[in-house]
Amino acid sequence: MWKAIHTVDGANAEEKEGPAMSRTVVCPNCHTSQPADEATDDRPRVVWCQSCRYPLRLDSDAAVEPRQVRILWVDDDRLLLTFGKDALERLGYRVATAADGASGIEMAKQETPDLIILDVLMPNIDGYEICRRLRADAGLTDTPILLLTALEERMLDLWGREAGATFTMSKPSRPEHIASIIEWMLSWKLDPPPA
Repeated sequence: MWKAIHTVDGANAEEKEGPAMSRTVVCPNCHTSQPADEATDDRPRVVWCQSCRYPLRLDSDAAVEPRQVRILWVDDDRLLLTFGKDALERLGYRVATAADGASGIEMAKQETPDLIILDVLMPNIDGYEICRRLRADAGLTDTPILLLTALEERMLDLWGREAGATFTMSKPSRPEHIASIIEWMLSWKLDPPPA
């Protein structure tokens, strides 16, 4: 839970009466305070903690629960899997991992994750083929897929989109960069467009 602190006449006070000019929220994950503009409409609004990137919903007294977001990361690099899983779990996501394409496809069908991260270069089945097979599954057609690749090729993004990927990015990438791409890819789940 985050608590709202309103600024009234330039002084911070918890829940003071009167018109609030701006709002400060305290992140429940890292406990830092940060400013947030007041919402101008009744739509649910999500902002990201400036320190830890934890999602905060401003229209209620509760933060969005990112632990409910399930991510499947498929990569044959076990060190990257361990590091990436730890980084995303510190942000509150639930992360499952698979070290090869066949087990990744099976896990995706069983778990139906909210987002899938795929390495492009893997033995037996590459990330493009995994992506095509996942898109052919009725339960996974709309699941965002992030392709990670160490390849240096201008056509990678096009090849990824042709295979059904939502986004393609180079690796190695900093965890904060991967997290911001994940947040962008999942933003429709956290802050849906108005009906």
